Amino acid sequence: MEIPLAIGYISLLFIIGSFIAKLADRIGIPDIPLLLIIGLLIGPVFGLISPIYAQTIFSFVGTVGLIILLLVGAFEMRWIVLKRVLKTVLKLDTIGLVISLLISGLIFSFVYALPFTNPIGFIYGAVNCATDPATLIPIFSKSDIDPKIAVTLEAESVFNDPLGIVATTLTLSTIGLSKSMNPILDFIMLAFGGLVLGYVGGKIFEFVVSKDEFGEYIAPLGVGAAMALWYFGEDVVPHFLGHGLSGYMAVAIMGLYIGNVVTKNPKNTKDMHKMAEFCTDLSSLTRILIFVFLGASISLPLLKSFGFYGLLCAFGSVFIARPIGVFAATAIPPASSLKERIYFALEGPRGVVPAALAAMIYSSIMHNPGVIPPAVTKYMPPEMIAGSILVATFLTILLSVIVEASWAYPLANKLFK
Repeated sequence: MEIPLAIGYISLLFIIGSFIAKLADRIGIPDIPLLLIIGLLIGPVFGLISPIYAQTIFSFVGTVGLIILLLVGAFEMRWIVLKRVLKTVLKLDTIGLVISLLISGLIFSFVYALPFTNPIGFIYGAVNCATDPATLIPIFSKSDIDPKIAVTLEAESVFNDPLGIVATTLTLSTIGLSKSMNPILDFIMLAFGGLVLGYVGGKIFEFVVSKDEFGEYIAPLGVGAAMALWYFGEDVVPHFLGHGLSGYMAVAIMGLYIGNVVTKNPKNTKDMHKMAEFCTDLSSLTRILIFVFLGASISLPLLKSFGFYGLLCAFGSVFIARPIGVFAATAIPPASSLKERIYFALEGPRGVVPAALAAMIYSSIMHNPGVIPPAVTKYMPPEMIAGSILVATFLTILLSVIVEASWAYPLANKLFK
């Protein structure tokens, strides 16, 4: 893509996004659903932005934006609250995630008349089992929802991203698109390795800022450190160990450490305040780019071909699979209250990570259709596999973000006030 064209697109979206966000604020609804709809209108509907260009830009702004949003969200997350909900988060990110994956996979297979043992459905389930911090963090940051509820859902979304990636890698190995020699080691390296990397990154950041006051330069230092941590886990480590560490997990843990440890030092108060202000403003910019380009990146011909079936899969994943997974997980003692379980079940939007995974799968299948075993392709050709997963994932994201972001406040008020 030409640089002037990219700058033109981004400038247009910043201007439109600002007016849309202001409108949403004035009428008292989250801006994310409106940003997605604007993306749909200027992309596939009116063709102002080519889906190919939108996908190219989204692959970059989605990653960078999620790094910034994770850093900000974790920075503002209080450990004293997180400790109270950690058991619930663990249940949601293990039992809840697996059940949601399996049921979403079965629904996909049912909709497309595939055998229930066919792995294609479970690939869709794996891609869409992770919830989205890029959606949840902005919603809860502007609300007075009980911090216990907000932190539970934010922490679930932060920690289940690497789990969703692991699950997707394992399911892709069943059709020859990924090689996982040791799933347990993959999981340990990705998730727990990310935890360790984030803690080390936080300690290094603490050491650096303790030596001097950085003033206005503290914000670029913090954001740069988060990006470096992500790069190290996702790109550098795999070259040496053959296994990646979750850069997203590392960024979240570093943000959590900075927000709960580094901020306690009176010497760092000014710097941390400046960093929080800068990152909050930056997260507003990235949120506009993420969701508008996400809406613009879908192809209209694909949407026409697979839209109806994809919407059925989306409804099943959002309103059947997620609630069953949540209710099963939170029934285990110590059980959450019924109102909390209802809210958790109906507040699990998908977003950046599923979008990136679906785009990667689409590209991999279209470039390597012959890799998929005949036992799989006899039920569905490779091009249909790629298109159906991409569209079903996009519609799952669209449905969950529009509906669940819109009712986040009224549902909380109805249940808890």
